[in-house]
Amino acid sequence: MTVKSIALVGANGSLGSVLLTALLAAKPPHGPFTITILQRESSTSPPTPGTNLICIPDSFPLDALTAALANHDAVITAFPLRDVSIHLRIASAAFAAGVKRFIPADFGSVDSRSAYARELVPLFEKKAQVRELLQSLSSQRADFGWTSLVVGHFFDWGLGNGFLHFYPDEKRAEILGDGKQKSSLSTLTRVAEAVVKILGAEDAVYETGMKSRVLMVQSFCVSQLDVLRVLEEVTGEEWTVEWRDTEEFIREKKGKADAGDKEAIEDLVFALGVVDGNWEEKRDFAMGLLGLEDEDLEGEVRKALGVA
Repeated sequence: MTVKSIALVGANGSLGSVLLTALLAAKPPHGPFTITILQRESSTSPPTPGTNLICIPDSFPLDALTAALANHDAVITAFPLRDVSIHLRIASAAFAAGVKRFIPADFGSVDSRSAYARELVPLFEKKAQVRELLQSLSSQRADFGWTSLVVGHFFDWGLGNGFLHFYPDEKRAEILGDGKQKSSLSTLTRVAEAVVKILGAEDAVYETGMKSRVLMVQSFCVSQLDVLRVLEEVTGEEWTVEWRDTEEFIREKKGKADAGDKEAIEDLVFALGVVDGNWEEKRDFAMGLLGLEDEDLEGEVRKALGVA
């Protein structure tokens, strides 16, 4: 079975919109695909040309999901795990509907298998719950599989909104530790490229290397100082740097996060990506498997900043 029909849940988000563009543009040997967008009934987003649209009650009931996902080969969820029960229902509905390949809303900045990550950031426990359900479902039906992508921080997205603690408008950076620790980062288009490779893979390739496992990809594996150097070169200015002790930073943000500070939670995710985000050292590093090569750091910085 080769994937032809794909249902995408969360097509209007920062990542989902990029995934949709890549899926619609896919060509042999990875594509073309017929795309169906599942959307809440309350959504006001207009239909996307070249796609089918199915509206689902806002509560995402299991029976409606199962009916909507029938006759689809693959499902992608690309919206936040604020309510993990919805993600669990989508996985269960996909299984019941006969879907063959499932990509959950993992796309991890951090590997949620890490006990330390789950302790610091409860979100990763939710991702682990979805993955555990998918693993259980895949053991019940031989032709059902899942693939979780762990991609590091979204580079272009995080550079533009301060998530990576680089602030281009202010020419300022906040660096953890000595800034030399390398971590994997991915552009949104790199994530989409990996998704297309997985869903477009022939059965034999999918079964032996991609089915029911975590795959780690990147655009590049660089240090904070590497990024700072390129930012200074591209902007032609020296940046102001605030050096932060890593353990102190995590301790401070954890206290705030436990008190309900959502921004502090994002800071913890950022820090985890810095201290434990080098996918090149992990056995699930899948760049070769997917036929992907590193992107150019300076080129991606220029794109993100809109500098020729």
